[in-house]
Amino acid sequence: MSEPIAADCRPQPGGEPSWAAYRTLARTCPKTLKTGLNLAFYRCFAIPGIARTLVDSGGITRRPTARAKATGAHLFRLLEEGFDTAAARETVRHLRAVHRGLPADDGAFAYVLGLFCVHPLRFAARYGPRPATAAERDAAYAFYAELGRRMELTGPPPDFEALAAFTDAYEARHARPTPEAQALWRAARQVFAERLPAPVAPLGPVLAECLLDEAVRTALGVGRRPRPLRAAAAAALRRYLARAERP
Repeated sequence: MSEPIAADCRPQPGGEPSWAAYRTLARTCPKTLKTGLNLAFYRCFAIPGIARTLVDSGGITRRPTARAKATGAHLFRLLEEGFDTAAARETVRHLRAVHRGLPADDGAFAYVLGLFCVHPLRFAARYGPRPATAAERDAAYAFYAELGRRMELTGPPPDFEALAAFTDAYEARHARPTPEAQALWRAARQVFAERLPAPVAPLGPVLAECLLDEAVRTALGVGRRPRPLRAAAAAALRRYLARAERP
C-alpha cells in the first residue's frame, strides 16, 4: 500500500466538516460508541507486532484505565473540535510523537485506524439503539481518513467498505495467540467495567469476554463462555444501551 489517504474533508454547506454526521452520532449515542471503541481497541492485542509494541511501551499493562481514557479523549476531542484549533493541533502532535519510531508498518497503523472506524459502528448495529446510516458510515471514514492524513500515514483504502474489508483481512492474516496478547488482556479487561452502571460493573470482564468473537478470544487466551451466558450478556447490554442513549 503506497497511495496516500484520500478523503473529501472539505467543509460542507454551513461550514460543517464532512464528518459532521459522525459527530452527531457520537453526541447522541456516546456510551454506545465509547463501549464499541473499547472493544475495538482490545482486538489489536491479537496482532503480535502491535501487542509487543504495547507491552514494551508499558502504558496498558501499568495504567490500563488511564491509557484507555486518554485514547478515547483524544479521539472524541478531535471529533468535536476538528483538527485546526490549537488544542487539536497539539493532540495530533502528541499522537504523532507517540507513534513515531514504533516498530510497526503503515499496514499495522491502517489496521488500527480501521478498528477505530469500523468496529464501533458494527458494535452499534448489533447492540446499540440503532445501526449507523450509510451517511454516518461515510462520515466516520472521512474523520478517520483525515486523522490518518494528519498523522502522515499512507495506504488505507479509499472508502468505508474498503477499509472494513482491509481491516478484516489484515486481522485474519496476522491474529494469533501470544504471551503479550494475554498479558494485555489481563491488564485491560477490567477497564470495560467502567462503561457499566455500578451494580453490574463487577461483571464487566465477563461481559467483555462474552462479546469477543472466536479469533480474538483465541489470541487473548479467553475461553468460550456458555451460550446462555453470551445470550444473556448481549440482551442485558442492549437493554442498558437503549436506556442510556434515550433522548
